[in-house]
Amino acid sequence: PPILVKIAPDLTREDKIDIAAVALEQKLDGLIISNTTIQRPPEVASRPDGLEAGGLSGAPLMGPSTALLSEMYALTRGTIPLVGCGGVTSGQDAYAKIRAGASLVQLYTALVYQGAPLLPQIKMELARCLEEDGFSGVAEAVGADHAR
Repeated sequence: PPILVKIAPDLTREDKIDIAAVALEQKLDGLIISNTTIQRPPEVASRPDGLEAGGLSGAPLMGPSTALLSEMYALTRGTIPLVGCGGVTSGQDAYAKIRAGASLVQLYTALVYQGAPLLPQIKMELARCLEEDGFSGVAEAVGADHAR
């Protein structure tokens, strides 16, 4: 069966380089980017419960996880399928993950809070984003933010 490894956004540059090298060397089937973070951005840390222990998920993870996704796409030279997750709440978010290098997009927290109607909404928004940028499908847009 295919094996994918999920990584966290709290990695050092050296960790990222090492993970990419191992993923390429071992011909890993894919990377899931990213797991929850232990970091607390100011908008979260300033809340009364903002400094609770444990992994942070949801919207605050969108920026850091997408940056990591883009970095891992570059480090793996776009040769390993990447699953973009972390903070996806809209079709625009899914599109940002795809442009950064995701072949697939995973969501969870937004689905928990917004329910099943979120799924067709994301698909419709994603289709609109692809069309506006002249892509005929997701595969054409994967990694579009990187110079080819």
